[in-house]
Amino acid sequence: MNILENTRTNYKRWADKKLQGFSNKLDDLIVEINNPNSVSKSEKNIILKTIKQHNIVFFQINKGTINLKSSIKTLASQVGLGNYEVDSKSDNDGLTEIRIHNSMKPSAEYIPYTDKQLNWHTDGYYNNENNLILSWLLFCKSQSENGGMNKYMDHEIAYILFNKSFDNIGDLMLHNAYRIPENELTGRKAIDNAIFSFIKNKLYMKFSMREKNIIWNDKSKEATNNLKDIINSSKKYHISHKFSEGQGVITNNIIHMRTSFTNLEKKNRLLYRLRSKKRMET
Repeated sequence: MNILENTRTNYKRWADKKLQGFSNKLDDLIVEINNPNSVSKSEKNIILKTIKQHNIVFFQINKGTINLKSSIKTLASQVGLGNYEVDSKSDNDGLTEIRIHNSMKPSAEYIPYTDKQLNWHTDGYYNNENNLILSWLLFCKSQSENGGMNKYMDHEIAYILFNKSFDNIGDLMLHNAYRIPENELTGRKAIDNAIFSFIKNKLYMKFSMREKNIIWNDKSKEATNNLKDIINSSKKYHISHKFSEGQGVITNNIIHMRTSFTNLEKKNRLLYRLRSKKRMET
């Protein structure tokens, strides 16, 4: 809810409901899916209900499938994902294998195929307004030996907590709150972005805590630093989970990070990802 365009009473009612309904317990956020190629009505209802409250839902596939990649795509389409981002690392349907690449081309400046820690960010924070990532799915084919913990924070809660402490949310909603500079290697022009914006009355966030290849607007810098502090310090609103094989997650592109990890010699961490230009409708 846009605090700049609603009464304080309406905003407070929405914010209180959001915070009171929060849970970081996996049992409250996960649904078991018997067959990803044919999601039942009750399974889909749980997915949509959980997304509506938390902007995130975990899932567990209970039995093996012959063509796992195809099944993940089928599952995604049944719950409302689609119009996927296709890039040089994805297949023709937009499914990407997330695994370590020891040698990356300079054109891959934002691709996190690494075992190093990934700081808090939203997907596609470097994209322009015509290529927004509104939701995404990750599925664990195989997990790392050590590390690789994922953490998530609902961007709506980050927004609420900021508004509880500060009255300059407008500084984070400037169209040029930050800039992704031009990349001559890829031919990408410089891109300006807001951190918080509203798309069809739904809050959307573009954000990263990385310092490389991002320039913060002086007018937004103080508010941005305060937002970073809120995200880092609000651990009670963090959802932490290390995937087991056969588990996945769908989110409306909430803020997330991942700890560093190490692989076994003959067993490497492998996730499948779909990044959608559609928000999960609830």
